[in-house]
Amino acid sequence: MGSVFFNNGIIIMLEACFFFAAFDSLTKYLIHSFTMGEIVFVRFCFGALLMFPALLRHRFGINRKDFFLLMFRGISGAGTFYLTLLAFQSGSLSVTMVLFFTNPLWALFLGALFLKEHLTWERSLCVVAAMVGIAVLIKPWGEGITHSHLYGLAAGILGGANSVVTRHLRVRHSSRVIYGFHSIVGTSVSIPFVVGHVHMPKMIDGILLLIAAALGLLGQVAMNHGFRFIRAAEGSTLLMVEAIFTTLVGILLFYEPFTLTFLVGAVMILGSGIYLGLRTDNEMTGVD
Repeated sequence: MGSVFFNNGIIIMLEACFFFAAFDSLTKYLIHSFTMGEIVFVRFCFGALLMFPALLRHRFGINRKDFFLLMFRGISGAGTFYLTLLAFQSGSLSVTMVLFFTNPLWALFLGALFLKEHLTWERSLCVVAAMVGIAVLIKPWGEGITHSHLYGLAAGILGGANSVVTRHLRVRHSSRVIYGFHSIVGTSVSIPFVVGHVHMPKMIDGILLLIAAALGLLGQVAMNHGFRFIRAAEGSTLLMVEAIFTTLVGILLFYEPFTLTFLVGAVMILGSGIYLGLRTDNEMTGVD
C-alpha cells in the first residue's frame, strides 16, 4: 500500500501540490516577519546544500551554452519568487496564485516563439479564454489593476519562461542538476538583499521559516519524482491543483473574499491551463 505514494504519478503530483501549497501559505504568513531577502536566501540555500553533491558529480557535462541557460533559469527563478513575495505583501494569496498559474499560457507563447512548438487554433482559443479570465479576476474597470496583480502576472510570465528553458535543458541534464543550479544561483542573488538586514527572529517564526523551506524542497523533489511515472502534460496539469489548495487556504485561514467574479476568473484561467495540459500529447524528454 505504501508503494502507491512513491510509484503512482498522480498521487505523487498531488503530494507535490500539497507541499507547495503549504509552502505558499507559510510564506504568506511569514512575509511580514522577515525581509524578502531573508526568505529567498533560506528557501534557496536549503535546496543548494542538499543538491550541491549531485551538481558536483555532473559538472563536467555542462557545456557553455547550457551554463548560460542554467544561469538564466536560476536568475529568472529567483525573480519569480521575489515577484511572488511582492504580490503576497500587497495582495491576497488566492488571487496571486491564480495569476501565477497563467504560466502555462506564457510558456505556450514562448515555446512557439523559441522552440518552434505548434500553436493551433485550439490552443489560441484557450489563451483568449484565459486572458478574459484574467480581466474578470482583476476587474480593471472596477477597483483597478493593483501592484499585486502586476507582480502576480509578471511571476507567471517568468514562470512560463522557466518552463520553456527547463524543457530545453531536460534533454541533456537531470532535474537534480537543474534544480541544484537553480538553488545555488538563487542563493547568490539573494545575498546582497540579506547583508546588513539580518535580524534575530522569534523562535517560532524561525522554525516556521525552516519548515517552509523544507516543504518547498519536498514539493520540488516530489514533482521531479512524479514526472518519472506520468507524462509531462498530465503532470503539469495536476500541478495546477496547487492553486486550488492555496485558494482554499486563503479563504479559510486568511479570510480572503470569495466572490462570483473571482470564481469565474479562476475557472477560466485554471480551466484553460488544464485543458491545454490534457490536450498536449508530448511526453517529457531527457534524463532522469
